Amino acid sequence: MYRWYFTALIIVFLTGCAGFDGRRLFEVPSDTQPLPRNTAAPPAVSQPETEPYELQRQALFKQPYIDPLTDYLKEYGNDTDRAAVLRIIEHERDRRCKVIARDYAGEPATEQKLARYRAGYNYSCPEDVEAFAERVSRNRKTEPPATIAAPDTKQEDPAPQSQHGQSLSDCYLLTTIRNYSAAREACRESAESGDSRSQANMAIIAHAFEDYVRAFEWAQKAAPVSGKASYLLGQMYHAGRGVEQNTEQAVYWYGKAASQGHKEARMALERYRDQTPADGT
Repeated sequence: MYRWYFTALIIVFLTGCAGFDGRRLFEVPSDTQPLPRNTAAPPAVSQPETEPYELQRQALFKQPYIDPLTDYLKEYGNDTDRAAVLRIIEHERDRRCKVIARDYAGEPATEQKLARYRAGYNYSCPEDVEAFAERVSRNRKTEPPATIAAPDTKQEDPAPQSQHGQSLSDCYLLTTIRNYSAAREACRESAESGDSRSQANMAIIAHAFEDYVRAFEWAQKAAPVSGKASYLLGQMYHAGRGVEQNTEQAVYWYGKAASQGHKEARMALERYRDQTPADGT
């Protein structure tokens, strides 16, 4: 009785599945289709490389002196690979020279000022120093001739000059024998008057008393003409006393002192070179 019913059910089932497409079960919506294999990935964002010699430029600009800039220009002036950074450093050197020139423009055009200008800046700023020298020369020519004074029977007291000479002698001697307490008093006046040797001694004395700030200040004043002061600056940069530790600056000032005839500075440079690998790392 149920045979015809069962047969009809099978026919309905078969005809209903004829329009059914099983492949649709595996289709992926268009908005989630994976990228084709040959589609290029977005380019990675790379960090810009450090400009060649930029770290050297930064180190030079951080220190306040002019001569290191001139040294760099003379050492690498023929290196075409450094042409860009050389132009920047030369511009900064000239800018610093102009700042000093403006300061001296407000100073009286005297031989004493000219001597100090030459001692400190003739190496890096010769044109500006020569311009000041011309001022001194013109000033000398326009000065009225000295009048001849009538002879004075009263003798001038030579004590001040003698006292100044004795003070300098005491300054040098007391510093040499390391009597720093007495030397500090003997050297102060001549150092403040611009005597470079006394200034170097004041730097050594302050350093001995661990007054590193004053030691650094005095050494800066005397370093352009004093091997002792330049060597002391090298030591302070090497040890980080009174200033941030900086090996490059230490080597620079050791080199400066060595060029001024300081034997210990030459030995310090040799030790540094022996400890530095050939590739500079």
